[in-house]
Amino acid sequence: MDNHQPTTFSSLMLEVVMKVIQAEVFLVVLEEGSVAAAARQLGRSRTTISSVLSSFEDELAVTLFERSGNELAATPIAWAIKPDCIRLLQSARQIEQRCQQQRSGIESTLRIARDDALPERFWRETMTALKQQFPLTGISVYLAPPQELPELVDWQSVDLAFGLAQQNEPHESLQFRPLGGLRVMMVTGPEHALCRLPLVHDDDLQQYTQVTTAYLQDDLLVPQLSGASNYLALTQFELIRDAVISGAGWSRLPQPVIMEQLKNEQLRVLKHPGALNWQSYQLICEQGYAMGRVASWLEQQVVRYLTQFG
Repeated sequence: MDNHQPTTFSSLMLEVVMKVIQAEVFLVVLEEGSVAAAARQLGRSRTTISSVLSSFEDELAVTLFERSGNELAATPIAWAIKPDCIRLLQSARQIEQRCQQQRSGIESTLRIARDDALPERFWRETMTALKQQFPLTGISVYLAPPQELPELVDWQSVDLAFGLAQQNEPHESLQFRPLGGLRVMMVTGPEHALCRLPLVHDDDLQQYTQVTTAYLQDDLLVPQLSGASNYLALTQFELIRDAVISGAGWSRLPQPVIMEQLKNEQLRVLKHPGALNWQSYQLICEQGYAMGRVASWLEQQVVRYLTQFG
């Protein structure tokens, strides 16, 4: 009859903890050069330190220190395993930090999709600040046209999405949370023929190329247009902006990505009745999604940025 008992999870964890304690004691003794000094630093008795050190040597089946009275001399193998023991302690501390992070409501990972209606500088600075605030959280960010954001959340490709995506059709499984409003402006380059008109009508617009958004729909790349044939469709607002500046045509663009270009007169707002419109900038997530501390912090940063346009 086999009396061997399988190792339980709790006994395995106890064994791991003991190895970490042994490695810590070993490193302190190695650093201090004596059991007495290590005992003082760790706040334990000399007997305890000696016992832990001896058990570590027994389990490794090597001599880590040559003993002569109260003096210890580290053996070559002791110096050889020092880096490994340091890494073991670092890994143990990181495990504890990650578990503590999870217990306190900080996500271990967060997958985000976004459009580029807010400038790249904002996102770069925000992501840097986020990693400083939550260094152990893994962050993945995917840049997509606003029309693709709902599906990315619905397919669970990402946890959250930020952008100008509109709820054009019912999404029972999704929540669209307005974070603020943005002006979407009808613009073109200063030398474009539309800029010379005292008033621009829809018929005038149809005579010139519209630079618009391209996105995937049912695996096909389509433009954000209805019935127009004269267009140039690109996947990012910044690409659209640069094409308009170069004279490719006219476009509707969110204010944050064209503020500087309007100021230095690289772009002009057309004299059209619909040249200025408000559009909601939204957070998209699944219904009932529990926002952790990282997602909530990020939402607050976006809301704070959007207040300057309100």
